[in-house]
Amino acid sequence: MPVPDRGRSRLIPSLHMFSVISIKVSNGEFVNYCYAIVDSASNEALLIDPAWEMDRIEHSLSGAALKGVLLTHSHRDHADLACHFASRYRVPIWISREESEYYCFELPGLLHLPDAGLLRIGPFEVWSFLTPGHTAGGVCYLVENNLFSGDTLFAEGCGYCSERGADPYAMYRSLQLLKRTILPNTLVFPGHSYGQLPGQTFASLLKTNIYLAFDDERKFVQFRMRGEWGFNQPV
Repeated sequence: MPVPDRGRSRLIPSLHMFSVISIKVSNGEFVNYCYAIVDSASNEALLIDPAWEMDRIEHSLSGAALKGVLLTHSHRDHADLACHFASRYRVPIWISREESEYYCFELPGLLHLPDAGLLRIGPFEVWSFLTPGHTAGGVCYLVENNLFSGDTLFAEGCGYCSERGADPYAMYRSLQLLKRTILPNTLVFPGHSYGQLPGQTFASLLKTNIYLAFDDERKFVQFRMRGEWGFNQPV
């Protein structure tokens, strides 16, 4: 069970030697979650989507040696502190090639994720899934039984699809990919929470998240884009 830790940070045990620390950060109207994955055997760590509150994130690492920074996409509320931590610890930053090239997103030390999907960083095996929709090249990361879903999938919904590079049809296909790929007992750690704490099982989301219930692309797009001014669905 989740154990409260450090105020707005929560320590969640993983299957083996890894622990996931969910870190709630904010900057004005922006409130989101970034994550630290810590290997207890080597005291090495990864950061996912670090933003806004440098001291809070640093404190959550508790002296662990950072090995890399993983970005689910390039929006500022997910990438604001990537350069800081990469420079401080002299580690690379990873993002999808599609995201980097579409938005001309460049940072010192930025690397593109391998096409094969498997990235080995120290003791961590990180599987990346290209999940466009919210952005042109968003990704989800799977580390052991932990899915870091950025703004692709929330416990309560999915990311909006109305800004440049977004595509509700791609979002539908991305969610279908997760439904085919992710095991029911996987813990889901999204970029934002709208009521439920991070770390819900994928099985519970399949029961309660309406966006995972759709099996018809057109109906999904109509529902996702309801109320979006200027959106015309192809006939």
